[in-house]
Amino acid sequence: MPPQLILAAEPQSVRAARRFVREAASYQEPETPEGALGTLELLASELATNAVRYGARLAGTSIRVVVDARPGRTRVEVHDECPTLPYIRPLSSLAERGRGLLLVSLMAAAWGAADRDGGKCVWAAVTW
Repeated sequence: MPPQLILAAEPQSVRAARRFVREAASYQEPETPEGALGTLELLASELATNAVRYGARLAGTSIRVVVDARPGRTRVEVHDECPTLPYIRPLSSLAERGRGLLLVSLMAAAWGAADRDGGKCVWAAVTW
């Protein structure tokens, strides 16, 4: 079973998610390149921020971060109890938010979102 961490739906949990993802990926797959670890941290930050801001906080629950590292690939998942699936918003130069999933789509080898037990799982994978 891949390592996982349960976090409160609070902004400071995003930092803990980044740290957990780096440590778990490094431990599971010691050959993970530094660049991939940095990308994983960024992806974890964006996914956890979205879960805190739009998912778990609205549902009044926690978030769960899962890291599945294998040779040449690591997948980060963020679960929350809000069933609304995320989407990439149309860009506006005036918008102060809404670029996180666009960054995820550009940085990850693959990403997606799926219904999970009344909530959702949003994931991103990095390959090398």
